[in-house]
Amino acid sequence: GGKEVLVNNVEQEIVIAEVKGNNLVGKMVLVDDPARLYIKTTKTKEKKGELITDYLDETGAIIGTNASGFYDADGHGTGGIIASKCLSDGVAWGDYDPQSLTIGFNKENELFVGNISDTQWKENNLRDCCQFKPALIIDGNQLVKGSSGWGIHPRTAIGQRKDGVVFLLVIDGRQVGYSIGATVGDCADIMMKYGAVNAAVCDGGSSSVLAYNGKLINKPSTSMRDTGRYLPNAWLVKSK
Repeated sequence: GGKEVLVNNVEQEIVIAEVKGNNLVGKMVLVDDPARLYIKTTKTKEKKGELITDYLDETGAIIGTNASGFYDADGHGTGGIIASKCLSDGVAWGDYDPQSLTIGFNKENELFVGNISDTQWKENNLRDCCQFKPALIIDGNQLVKGSSGWGIHPRTAIGQRKDGVVFLLVIDGRQVGYSIGATVGDCADIMMKYGAVNAAVCDGGSSSVLAYNGKLINKPSTSMRDTGRYLPNAWLVKSK
């Protein structure tokens, strides 16, 4: 598929490219400086999550996308109860899940993707991270092909190139005639094409959302189509 550039914000050093493939439509955000990436958690932990545009409004961030999963009984969860554990500027929230990967940035602003215990988070100097699975790429090796048992869904993924450039990928899904969704293999293929050396998926499905400059720029599969769902936390990119 082509790589049509939708946004080239020179001042903010942000590029957003369109991603098109077999029955999938998405967006790839390129961020020059990994130090600008961080996790912000909801102000009302254990009660309610926040909309992606709320996270942008509160922080002045230029880009935002969803990060951790949340407890979602019958699809009616309000994003207040996080699934697994996250770090936001070194502050932990949630219960560590040994079955999930750790995905996030260390103080050297390198994206870490791996299965380590939460006691190793300090040793690895992690500052902002979430937990999810599967890994797409570790140390330049693509780890998944095709559906790998994970099906076809809307997806959110994060990756990093050797030179530090960060990729945020959001693929829309569950919308026949527009975009069905992606396999984890599709996400890995796209990340490889862009040169990612480490990459993983974050929460996907009806939570997959992407906002830029205060506005939603993808088409979430939730009934809350204009806003996206309430999220326990978000990956944000600081404004320049």
